Amino acid sequence: MASTVIVGGGIIGIATAYYLSEHQPGSSIHLVDSSATLFASASGFAGGFLARDWFHEDLASLGPLSFDEHEKLAKQFNGREKWLYANSVTVNYELPRRRPKGSTGQDWLREGGSRADVIEERGEVKDRNSPPWLRRIKGDALSLVDNGEGTAVL
Repeated sequence: MASTVIVGGGIIGIATAYYLSEHQPGSSIHLVDSSATLFASASGFAGGFLARDWFHEDLASLGPLSFDEHEKLAKQFNGREKWLYANSVTVNYELPRRRPKGSTGQDWLREGGSRADVIEERGEVKDRNSPPWLRRIKGDALSLVDNGEGTAVL
């Protein structure tokens, strides 16, 4: 059997080696990386947000394929514990739009403005549909984007 050399020990290199190992002996697969440790570069510092259907139409078929594969691997290898894979409820949060009452430029004091003019009215809004850690304010908007079936984090 021929050997396969994979240059780069990041997520692409590791994934390539993993899937190759399903078709050829692991001893014939060789990872080469400039770092002495794995995930010392971009792959090791990247956070991961996964979405099933947030893709341009040209790539739309790859979304479910990628999402389902991440989910399958997480179940197969205890990804929740090992790399913190988790389904994620996703929301969109928007602050209210408002215009300052007075001047907010460099000379706000000379122009009769006040720093209070640029501070939004802060009134706490109670909403049982909001995450408990989110402090809501008057005029903001919160909408559910995904209920956790189509988004995940790792």
